[in-house]
Amino acid sequence: MSLNKVLLVEDHPVVAMMLADMLEEHVPDVSVTKASQLSACEALVHEQHRLVIFDLNLPDTQGVSTADRVRALFPHAQLLAFTGLSSPQIEAHLEEMDIPVVNKSADYHELLNAVMRALQAVGMAAANATKSKNEYQSNIIAPGSRKPLTWRQVEIMQRIAVGMTAKEAARDLNLSPETVRAHMREVLVRLGAQNRAHAVSIFTKAERQSRLLEEVSAS
Repeated sequence: MSLNKVLLVEDHPVVAMMLADMLEEHVPDVSVTKASQLSACEALVHEQHRLVIFDLNLPDTQGVSTADRVRALFPHAQLLAFTGLSSPQIEAHLEEMDIPVVNKSADYHELLNAVMRALQAVGMAAANATKSKNEYQSNIIAPGSRKPLTWRQVEIMQRIAVGMTAKEAARDLNLSPETVRAHMREVLVRLGAQNRAHAVSIFTKAERQSRLLEEVSAS
């Protein structure tokens, strides 16, 4: 039975999936539980979660009161707020409660660093924490897939989508053509694409959805 229990309180399924994938990639033997609203967490108070990552804006609670209720439910867990809400009052309240906060406008690297610090605070070992930023997973994921593209794969696909060949993309990114082709093979798998043209079509739609999600998170 895993002792590395993490609770994600997030109502957006794509954000919750991204967080779960991050934890599963970097934390050995992690057990991730998801809840889309705070009221659902009342049944989980005896599960001994060591880390709780939560949004301040949930269907049944908003703002600093969310942090107060999460602390009351999980007084012994390390807390991390991951939210699009931001104001001096909110930041001051969270600082007073000793709850670190990451804005949803942060990139994957910033979020990962904050999660690593929270994990270290409760003695949960993290693996592969020193990987290059270009190898971290993005939030671009195909419908039905469980594995997002890495940032490097996104960079490659952005060039392929505008008509570059593998050699041209490699030259533009200062990579070898073999490296780009290897990434492209993995991209086809992750996107569930039949060929390069199909991959470009799926990628373009997934990237558009990702941008819409970022705009929603920032609003």
